[in-house]
Amino acid sequence: MKILCYGAGAVGCLISGRLSAASHDVLLLARADAAARIRDHGLAIEEPDGRITYARPRVITSLAQMRIDEPPPDLVVAAVKAYDLPEAIRDIARACHMGIPVLTLQNGIGSEEAAFDVLGSERVVAGSFTLNVSLPKPGRVAQHTWSGGIALAEAHPSGKRLESLVNLFTASDIRAQACSDWRAMKWSKLLLNLLANASCAILDVTPGEVLLHPALFRMERAAFMEARRVMRRLHLRPVDLPGYPVRRLAFAMSLPAPLARVLIASRAAKGRGSKRPSLALDLARGKGRSEVGFLNGAIARVAIEQGMRAPVNASLASALEALVEGAADHAAYRHSPKALLAECGLTR
Repeated sequence: MKILCYGAGAVGCLISGRLSAASHDVLLLARADAAARIRDHGLAIEEPDGRITYARPRVITSLAQMRIDEPPPDLVVAAVKAYDLPEAIRDIARACHMGIPVLTLQNGIGSEEAAFDVLGSERVVAGSFTLNVSLPKPGRVAQHTWSGGIALAEAHPSGKRLESLVNLFTASDIRAQACSDWRAMKWSKLLLNLLANASCAILDVTPGEVLLHPALFRMERAAFMEARRVMRRLHLRPVDLPGYPVRRLAFAMSLPAPLARVLIASRAAKGRGSKRPSLALDLARGKGRSEVGFLNGAIARVAIEQGMRAPVNASLASALEALVEGAADHAAYRHSPKALLAECGLTR
């Protein structure tokens, strides 16, 4: 199978490496520094047990470099940040045949709809990626645990396409599962992405510090429950994702805060450790862009559309967006739970 992977971040590199190692013809679109490294040395994959394996996907730095005398790809994997997806989708639409399916793997809410507008919903396969991966340096991707994988769903089921994609990833050492409702799948992944994410970025602390702090945990639970109320209004139920029992998490978070904290905080803090969450990494890059609008911001936006409010998520999104845009001083929040709790109206 021929696959074009658009984006060489941690997710794109892991997927490209696994598919290439399974003898598929993989084209990886990467920036020049990563492309040169992979061409010269191969794509290094750090396994959870410490082993390092290498894969050799073909690397390009522009879709214009795809050879017109070759067959088109059978699948395009859009492995870019949510804020980069609109440009990527337009690029893909210009360069790739209209019938080629496109897999969207972005966190949060809104990316699939953006892809539908350009490509048509029948071409889009929604995905949720749950493996814990990072990119230590260009051309080297690290997979930190064996648990996790990829969930797949279609807005318009198309024969056996979903089954074939599940088989493709499973045979390439990426656990895969099919979901019947793409919206429930994406909102379930959103629930996972919410925990100790925006708050860690704003406070400049680790996930463990947030989850083990009683007042901050109550704030996390409040944001989570706002998302659950929006899901109920949309008639969406949580679904389990590869490696993550989301339904069990949703039940535990519905319990009174002290009990929920006992059941969740220590385990989640241990599992997340000191690894910086995605929104903290976005903020640290200093590029003025963040996915918080697709996470907490999306919950607040959809809540308003449904005649509801999600004030904690709105406050978290507003505070982080101000930091990302340079409109607020990070010193006002850094290591200051009281300041963030006050911003969220949770001082009592």
